[in-house]
Order: sequence, then C-alpha cells, then structure tokens
Amino acid sequence: MEETTELAKNVVVNYKDVTSWILLGVIILTGIIRYFQSVKLSNTIETFKAELTKKEIKFTRHTELQIECLKKMYDLVVAYHYSFTNFTKPSYLSHNLLKSNLTRFQETYALTIQYCHRNRILLTDEITAQAKVLQEKSEKIERVCITEYNILIEREDEGGSQTDMQQLYGTSENEIETTSHAVKRINENADVKTFEGEIVKLRALIENYFKQLVG
Repeated sequence: MEETTELAKNVVVNYKDVTSWILLGVIILTGIIRYFQSVKLSNTIETFKAELTKKEIKFTRHTELQIECLKKMYDLVVAYHYSFTNFTKPSYLSHNLLKSNLTRFQETYALTIQYCHRNRILLTDEITAQAKVLQEKSEKIERVCITEYNILIEREDEGGSQTDMQQLYGTSENEIETTSHAVKRINENADVKTFEGEIVKLRALIENYFKQLVG
C-alpha cells in the first residue's frame, strides 16, 4: 500500500513518466486480482465446509441406521442359531418336540434370510458374504428338515392320530428310539455338520462390528 501511495505521488510530480503510470496500473490490477482471488477462496472454503457438513450428517445417519439394522439382525441370527441346536441337539426325544423344532428352524431361517435381503444396503461386505454362505447351507438343510417332517406326518396319518403317541409308537421307549434315529440321520448330513461353525462366524462378524464402534 505504501508502495502504491509513493508511486502515485511520483506520478503526480512526473505525470509524463510513462513507466510510473504503467507500474501503478500493474500494482492496481494485481491488487484487484488478489482481492477477487481472496473472495473466491473464501467462497470455496465455505462451500467445502457446507458440503463436508452435509456428508458428515449423511454418514452419521447411515451409521445410525446400520447400527439399528445389525442389532436386530443379531437377535434374529441368535434365534436362528438356537433353533438349529434345538433340533440337532434336543433337550429330550419326542415326536412332537422334533416336529416343532423342525418347523421352528424353517421359520427362523426364512425370517433371518428375508431380513438380510431387505437390509442388504446397510450390511457390510463381510456380513453379506457370510449370510450368503449360511443361506446356501440352510437351503440344503431345509430339505433334510422337510424329509424328516414328512416322515413324522406319515406316521401320524398311518396311526390315525397327531396326539396319541401310544397309538403311534406303542411305547414311550419306541418313540424315543425312533426319534433318536431321526436326529442321528439329521446330524449325519454334511451341511448340518458344518452349519454351526458358519453361523458362529456370522455372529462373530456382527459382534466385531460393535466392538470396533467402541474401540
């Protein structure tokens, strides 16, 4: 600024000095350019801040939705896991319990997989991949469940009752032995043998997600 003022004084004294006029013009032009550059930079910074704030809001909302999604998914997966162990490792052996457990597994399977598909956009890549592995195994195990379930229904049809186990099996010992053979057949299936390991992996992935949130 002092340089411009001094040069301006010099121009007034030596108004015929062309060089002084040119230098003054250059300095003024440079000042104008710098001013507009400063204004543009300020606007760019403010725009960047605004966009960053929007992105932060979107990211925060996405994270909130993802947390809610995975919390509910974890509950479904746990129920799914329990339904599997209930028919592969029943607390006791009976016709009605096995039939109920086979049905329950198919129900929890359907609920869990449907939820995964509907909320896929909120799942991590690792969780999506593991859920797919689980679905493929579940489809094969479901066929095993249907086969064993149909055997139970056929016995009911042949025995003429759904509730009278003595009419269906003669003795409780025979019911236990027959049910035991059914459970054994189920557990001999290759996919059944490896299923629990896969569902444990899925649970671990969801658990690790929440552990990482809290450091």
